[in-house]
Amino acid sequence: MDQPVLVLEDEAVVAMDIAAEIKDAGWRVLGPAGTLERAAELLKVERPAAAVLDVNLGGERSLDLARQLRDDGVAVMFLTGYAPGVIPDELSGCLVLPKPIDLDAMVRALSELAPRS
Repeated sequence: MDQPVLVLEDEAVVAMDIAAEIKDAGWRVLGPAGTLERAAELLKVERPAAAVLDVNLGGERSLDLARQLRDDGVAVMFLTGYAPGVIPDELSGCLVLPKPIDLDAMVRALSELAPRS
Protein backbone atom coordinates (compact mmCIF):
# COMPACT_ATOMS: atom_id res chain seq x y z
CA MET A 1 0.00 0.00 0.00
CA ASP A 2 1.22 3.50 -0.82
CA GLN A 3 2.22 5.84 1.99
CA PRO A 4 -0.55 8.37 2.76
CA VAL A 5 0.35 12.08 2.76
CA LEU A 6 -1.93 14.72 4.28
CA VAL A 7 -2.17 17.88 2.19
CA LEU A 8 -3.43 21.00 3.98
CA GLU A 9 -3.64 24.05 1.71
CA ASP A 10 -6.42 26.65 1.59
CA GLU A 11 -5.85 27.83 -1.98
CA ALA A 12 -7.83 25.31 -4.03
CA VAL A 13 -5.78 25.48 -7.24
CA VAL A 14 -2.49 25.20 -5.33
CA ALA A 15 -3.90 22.30 -3.28
CA MET A 16 -4.95 20.46 -6.42
CA ASP A 17 -1.52 20.96 -8.01
CA ILE A 18 0.24 19.71 -4.87
CA ALA A 19 -2.08 16.70 -4.58
CA ALA A 20 -1.67 15.78 -8.26
CA GLU A 21 2.12 15.97 -8.04
CA ILE A 22 2.19 13.84 -4.89
CA LYS A 23 -0.09 11.22 -6.48
CA ASP A 24 1.96 11.19 -9.67
CA ALA A 25 5.07 10.52 -7.58
CA GLY A 26 3.51 7.43 -6.03
CA TRP A 27 1.96 8.44 -2.72
CA ARG A 28 -1.68 8.41 -1.71
CA VAL A 29 -3.13 11.82 -0.79
CA LEU A 30 -5.33 12.45 2.23
CA GLY A 31 -7.37 15.46 1.22
CA PRO A 32 -6.46 17.93 0.14
CA ALA A 33 -7.94 19.69 3.14
CA GLY A 34 -8.56 23.42 2.96
CA THR A 35 -9.19 23.95 6.68
CA LEU A 36 -7.85 22.71 9.98
CA GLU A 37 -11.28 21.22 10.69
CA ARG A 38 -11.23 19.16 7.50
CA ALA A 39 -7.69 18.00 8.24
CA ALA A 40 -8.83 16.87 11.71
CA GLU A 41 -11.67 14.86 10.11
CA LEU A 42 -9.24 13.14 7.76
CA LEU A 43 -6.86 12.35 10.61
CA LYS A 44 -9.65 10.59 12.52
CA VAL A 45 -9.81 8.08 9.67
CA GLU A 46 -6.13 7.54 8.89
CA ARG A 47 -2.67 8.42 10.15
CA PRO A 48 -0.43 9.77 7.38
CA ALA A 49 3.25 9.01 6.93
CA ALA A 50 3.85 12.68 6.16
CA ALA A 51 2.00 15.98 6.05
CA VAL A 52 2.42 18.92 3.70
CA LEU A 53 1.01 21.92 5.56
CA ASP A 54 0.39 25.49 4.51
CA VAL A 55 1.34 27.63 7.52
CA ASN A 56 -1.43 30.23 7.15
CA LEU A 57 -4.96 29.07 6.42
CA GLY A 58 -7.14 32.15 6.11
CA GLY A 59 -5.74 33.66 9.29
CA GLU A 60 -5.40 30.38 11.21
CA ARG A 61 -1.99 28.81 11.65
CA SER A 62 -1.28 25.09 11.23
CA LEU A 63 1.44 25.09 13.91
CA ASP A 64 -0.57 23.27 16.60
CA LEU A 65 -1.54 20.59 14.10
CA ALA A 66 2.11 20.28 13.08
CA ARG A 67 3.12 19.75 16.72
CA GLN A 68 0.49 17.04 17.14
CA LEU A 69 1.52 15.28 13.94
CA ARG A 70 5.23 15.48 14.74
CA ASP A 71 4.61 14.14 18.25
CA ASP A 72 2.73 11.23 16.64
CA GLY A 73 5.73 10.42 14.45
CA VAL A 74 4.43 12.01 11.25
CA ALA A 75 7.00 13.78 9.07
CA VAL A 76 5.95 17.42 8.60
CA MET A 77 6.74 19.77 5.74
CA PHE A 78 5.61 23.40 5.81
CA LEU A 79 4.78 25.49 2.76
CA THR A 80 4.82 29.22 3.37
CA GLY A 81 5.19 32.60 1.78
CA TYR A 82 6.35 33.99 5.11
CA ALA A 83 9.92 34.40 6.32
CA PRO A 84 11.44 31.28 7.95
CA GLY A 85 11.11 32.93 11.39
CA VAL A 86 7.36 32.20 11.36
CA ILE A 87 8.14 28.61 12.36
CA PRO A 88 8.79 28.36 16.13
CA ASP A 89 12.05 26.87 17.38
CA GLU A 90 10.41 23.66 18.61
CA LEU A 91 9.35 22.93 15.02
CA SER A 92 12.68 23.88 13.49
CA GLY A 93 13.30 20.24 12.60
CA CYS A 94 10.43 20.37 10.12
CA LEU A 95 11.25 21.11 6.52
CA VAL A 96 10.10 24.53 5.26
CA LEU A 97 9.63 25.19 1.54
CA PRO A 98 8.91 28.71 0.27
CA LYS A 99 5.95 29.71 -1.82
CA PRO A 100 5.56 29.85 -4.72
CA ILE A 101 6.09 26.12 -4.51
CA ASP A 102 8.67 24.33 -6.62
CA LEU A 103 6.71 21.09 -7.04
CA ASP A 104 9.77 19.10 -8.09
CA ALA A 105 11.65 20.22 -4.97
CA MET A 106 8.63 19.34 -2.86
CA VAL A 107 8.52 15.81 -4.28
CA ARG A 108 12.27 15.34 -3.75
CA ALA A 109 11.93 16.52 -0.15
CA LEU A 110 8.91 14.33 0.43
CA SER A 111 10.88 11.33 -0.86
CA GLU A 112 13.34 11.87 1.97
CA LEU A 113 10.62 12.38 4.59
CA ALA A 114 8.30 9.52 3.60
CA PRO A 115 9.84 6.95 1.27
CA ARG A 116 7.27 5.34 -1.01
CA SER A 117 6.40 1.76 -0.14
